[in-house]
Amino acid sequence: MVVALSVLLFAAHGSRAHAGEDEEDRARARADFAAGAELVKEAKWSEALAAFERSFERVEHPATLFNVAACERALGRYARARRTLLRARELDRSSSLGALPDSARADTEAFLSEFAAVLVSVDVHLDPPTATLTVDGRPLEVTADGDVPTLTAGLAAPGPGSAPPAARFRLELDPGLHVLVLSRPGFQDVVRRETFSRGSPASLDLVLARLDGELEVRAARAGAAVAIDGVDVGAAPVTVRRPAGRYHVAVRKVGFVPFDADAVLEPGGRLSLAAPLPPEQPPITKKWWFWTAAGAVLVFATATTYFVTRPEPERPAANGGGLGWVLRAP
Repeated sequence: MVVALSVLLFAAHGSRAHAGEDEEDRARARADFAAGAELVKEAKWSEALAAFERSFERVEHPATLFNVAACERALGRYARARRTLLRARELDRSSSLGALPDSARADTEAFLSEFAAVLVSVDVHLDPPTATLTVDGRPLEVTADGDVPTLTAGLAAPGPGSAPPAARFRLELDPGLHVLVLSRPGFQDVVRRETFSRGSPASLDLVLARLDGELEVRAARAGAAVAIDGVDVGAAPVTVRRPAGRYHVAVRKVGFVPFDADAVLEPGGRLSLAAPLPPEQPPITKKWWFWTAAGAVLVFATATTYFVTRPEPERPAANGGGLGWVLRAP
C-alpha cells in the first residue's frame, strides 16, 4: 500500500518552513519519507508511522498522508486511518504539490469502503448523561450531529474524558478489546473492559451508581438523642451514611429546647449539623411566685365575692312589750 518515494514531489508552496529554509525542510522531509518506506519493508509499522508523520509536518503532501493512513490501517487503527485518508483525498484535490497516482486514489476508495464495514457501531445509553467517558484513555470526538449523534473513539489525543452531547449516542470504534472509563463527582467510577466486533451487541447501557452521602450530627449537650426520619441513630455526636436525598433530623434532651432541621445530602457529599439545645425555660405555671401570687389573688377574689353577693339580713319583728303596742314609722 505504501506509495513509492518517487511519487513524493515537493514544492515551496507546500512547505511550512520560512523563506530561505524551504530546501532544507524538503531534504529532511524526503529523508523521513525514505526512512518510513524502509521501515514498512520490515513491517515496523509504528516506527514507519512516526517517520511519515515527521515528513508531513515539514511538507504537507497527500502522498505522505496516504502512507500515514497505510500504517494506521496496518496497526488496526481503522478510525484514524479513515480520517487520515479523507484528509489525504481532500489535500489531493487542492494541493499544488502534485496529485496522488490513480492507483492510490483507487486504493483510497477501496479502503474507505473497507473501514465502513470493519468499524463497530454501538448504541449507547449513558446514565447520568453528564458523566464523562474515555475509551482507551482518550475522550471521544463528535463525528456526526443529529438527534442521536455519532462519537468516534481513537481520534482524540490522550486526556481526560468529556461528557457526550446527549444521553443516547452512537459509539463508533475499532474492533477489538477496549477499556471504557466513566466518571462523575458523587458517583462510583466505572471501568469496563469490552470486546467489540461486528457481531457484538448493538446496544450498551453505561450506568453509574450514586455514592452515599455522609451526615454528621453534633450537639452542645452530651447525651442528646439523634433521630433521622423518626429512627433513633444514637447519641450525638454521630455520623451516618445515607443515599442522596432529603432527611429530617431531630435532636432531643430532657430540659433543653429540641432541635429540628431538614438535611439534603448530595451524592458523595458530606453535611454537618450542630444542635445548640439551649436550656428550656420553665412555664409560668411552674414558678413558685406564680402560685403565691395566685393564692393571694384567689383569697381576695373570694372575700370580695362574698361581700358583694351576700344577702341582706332580715330584721327581727318588733317587740310590743306586755301591751303589744308597736309604733310603726310612716
